[in-house]
Amino acid sequence: MKYRITLSLQRSPLSTNLYTMKSLIFLALFGAAYLSPSLASPPNKDRLIRDTWYTMTLNNKIRFGYYNERVELKQGRLFFQSHVWKKEEDFINEEQLGAFSEDNSQLTPLFFNFHSTYRTTELNIDGTLQDGKMLQVKVRKGSQELPVVRRSVGPNTIFAQFFPLWLAKKLPELKNGKNPSFYAIIEDNPELNFAPVSGRARLEKPDKTAIETKTQKLSVVFQDLPSTWWVDDTGVAVRIEMSGGGTVAEKSTKEKALQFLK
Repeated sequence: MKYRITLSLQRSPLSTNLYTMKSLIFLALFGAAYLSPSLASPPNKDRLIRDTWYTMTLNNKIRFGYYNERVELKQGRLFFQSHVWKKEEDFINEEQLGAFSEDNSQLTPLFFNFHSTYRTTELNIDGTLQDGKMLQVKVRKGSQELPVVRRSVGPNTIFAQFFPLWLAKKLPELKNGKNPSFYAIIEDNPELNFAPVSGRARLEKPDKTAIETKTQKLSVVFQDLPSTWWVDDTGVAVRIEMSGGGTVAEKSTKEKALQFLK
């Protein structure tokens, strides 16, 4: 049986760039490939978990960008990489993220680096979690070093980029009628001073589209922006729709994605 999942965020002060929206939208990029016992590796053995490409359009016709999501197990830790290319004002701007977490049930966050370019302006963000409790973040915009951000982090907190793995781990609870909650640190959000954002998930029955495409349909409310996406049986999002702005992300091949803006 397929299910529909609804995610509701309790706060919405996040930045409006697409990368921030992606932070909690793509819930199921890793799924079964990570959770299957048959794919378990010996301790500390490096392996690739997921390498997925997506294209993005606006209003179903304007080619807006593409991105790659890659997850690996490195020296017993989970390593997430994201690389986004966006066409804005006739420029191709890029965003890159690398983040590590512990390979445990809590997905304990360790550290991350975010880098973006907008025309000739660069943004670099380096965050480290000390003992899983104290977050320290350094931000540099161009040549300007901003004040270091330090804040305590409570339990049940993850990096936003690891939310897909968190959700995959919680699916058994969701199917049993539970509504687990979480807190997520948005890695590219200096405007919020990297305050964790709370959220919760709920499982619903499938709709017609989910049945026809043999996927699970997920409805999301994030920064007061509803979105809908469809996830296949392996836990991979095959299509995501953002309402309002008309942004659509679709699973693609690497070859098609790299040619998407040419």
